[in-house]
Amino acid sequence: MRRIIICLIALVLALGFFPAAVRAEGSFVVDEDEDTPDLKHQARAMMQRMTDEQKIYQLFFVTVEDLTGESRSVALPDENVFLKYPVGGVILFGQNIESEEQLRALTQALSSQASKAGLYPLFLGVDEEGGLVSRVANKLGYRLAMSPEEIGASGNEALAYSAGRQIAAYLAPLGINMTFAPSLDTWIDQEKIGVQTYGSDPKLVSRMASHMASGLRDGGLLPCFGHFPGHGTKDGTLLSNIGIPRTLDDMRTLEWLPFQDMIDEDAEMILISHGKVSIMGEDVHTSMSYAMISNILRGQMGFQGVVVTDSLRMNAITSNYKKGQESVAALKAGADLLLLPPDLDKAVAAIRAALSSGELTMARIEESVERILAVKIRMSAIR
Repeated sequence: MRRIIICLIALVLALGFFPAAVRAEGSFVVDEDEDTPDLKHQARAMMQRMTDEQKIYQLFFVTVEDLTGESRSVALPDENVFLKYPVGGVILFGQNIESEEQLRALTQALSSQASKAGLYPLFLGVDEEGGLVSRVANKLGYRLAMSPEEIGASGNEALAYSAGRQIAAYLAPLGINMTFAPSLDTWIDQEKIGVQTYGSDPKLVSRMASHMASGLRDGGLLPCFGHFPGHGTKDGTLLSNIGIPRTLDDMRTLEWLPFQDMIDEDAEMILISHGKVSIMGEDVHTSMSYAMISNILRGQMGFQGVVVTDSLRMNAITSNYKKGQESVAALKAGADLLLLPPDLDKAVAAIRAALSSGELTMARIEESVERILAVKIRMSAIR
């Protein structure tokens, strides 16, 4: 039954947004010997009717202000912003939220304008992890879901699931379809690491994150797991060179264990951090590291989903790359979705230039677009 539902949703979406692609393919065929339809086949069919420009923009996850050109946006102009910027996703912040009614109108306008522009449904995301990192709940005065620290301390998987359901219960009706949670970071160092974590036992982190993700999905939200390769120590995965020394074997059996477990459970999206892993022998941020993304995360760990960069507006990136070049570097490393480029126009121009020079190929762009569309089809099936 589940595969039939997914296939029907994909067909309806394709008819609504890519009618020519459906005619070209005839229909999306489901192999009766498989438990789920071939999402990548469906994604390729849709991608055939996208222009190269649409494919490039599909790689970006931006703010509402990137689309409107305003310093603060709580609504969209009448003119369709997606005709100029056919991006893949929009992230919402507190400055975009005034009330439930206003937020619902904003997300409906975003989805409606994207649809009228002939785009596949948008990622509409927020940072909503529970506890203090709850942008929507804090802004609208909702009861906060338990924090990862509280859930981890309890050791209760049911509480992790309930937190996911609670977050989805208020986000989904507001038109939001994904959240940058749960965290898979394992707390190894004793110093404050700057992110929320379920604890110092990687197996506990895996269990709690898995159940929270199930709660999110069951409530109609797509999870995005962070922050590979982990924020758990001050050495290796963070920019400082003090703290607990790490080896690759240490990381595989400790901080990478939760990521491997979620990959084995078919994780849809993983967010990659900007930290530097000194033991890799690279003086490069992990979000720009081919060794980390393509060789380890994809090659050794087998991740087939969407790799999302952490915010490209963070100082670690803006202080080391000219505007636009950070997006080219992340794509060359193997990332798919480029979160919050410092300058969207310059990022698109830099990708076009890299395509013209041969530094990037359209085949490389299409690899990422295929993954993104496949996850969007899958996302639509859980809503």
